[in-house]
Order: sequence, then structure tokens, then C-alpha cells
Amino acid sequence: MKIVKAELTDVDILAELNKHLIEDEQHPNPMNIAQLTERMKEWLATDYICYVAKQNGHIVGYCLYRDDDGHYYMRQLYVDRAHRRKGIATQLLDWLYENVWTDKKVRLDVLAHNEDAVAFYKRYGFRIGVFRMEK
Repeated sequence: MKIVKAELTDVDILAELNKHLIEDEQHPNPMNIAQLTERMKEWLATDYICYVAKQNGHIVGYCLYRDDDGHYYMRQLYVDRAHRRKGIATQLLDWLYENVWTDKKVRLDVLAHNEDAVAFYKRYGFRIGVFRMEK
């Protein structure tokens, strides 16, 4: 597996993977692929940085984050459905912690009903810092 910084030419596949993420975590985001593509373009052109995991030249996962001064905010971490349970997300996070996130804490939001994601992040060492509630 190779981990590289995403480029603007990757936005189409990133938007498709983002759509899968929305579906898989049952997020209420109603955006379609065209809208997700535009949003990803804007994010990569402004505040966000994305690293992708590639196998045989194909993107199989990605991590999108930004530097929020006192910490890094991880917005999205996703591994393609066909490549899950192979350690790709762990390898991607390990690589980021070794090469990028060396100086600050990392924060993320995870939907409370997404038990698989909550369990994964806890196994990786993340701890709940805040409960955000909505009505």
C-alpha cells in the first residue's frame, strides 16, 4: 500500500467514496455526487488536506483533515467497502501520526449510532472528550 497526498484530480473518486461513507454511516446528508465533488474541490483548494491509500494504483481509502490551530480535525476517514478489515484505516492513521500529526492532538466527530466506527476509534486509542447532542 502506498500513501500519498490527494490531488485535485482525485476529487471524482473521493466524492464517490464520500457518498459511500454517507450511506454506510447512515448520515442524513442529502448531497448527490455532483455536489459532493464540488464540495471536495472546495475543501482541497482551501482548508482541508487529504491523504489517500492506494493499492495497485487505485484509491482504496482516504483521510480528510484540517489544521485547527491547537489540534487537527479529522473530518473523514473511509476505506472502500471491498477493502475493509485489512488494516488499511489503521495503516493510514499510523502513517499520518508518524509523518504529519506529530505535534498536536487529533479530534474527530463520529455519529453515536455508528457502533463500528466508535469501536474502531476506541481500539485505536481515541477517547470521548465531548458529547454533542442535537434535537
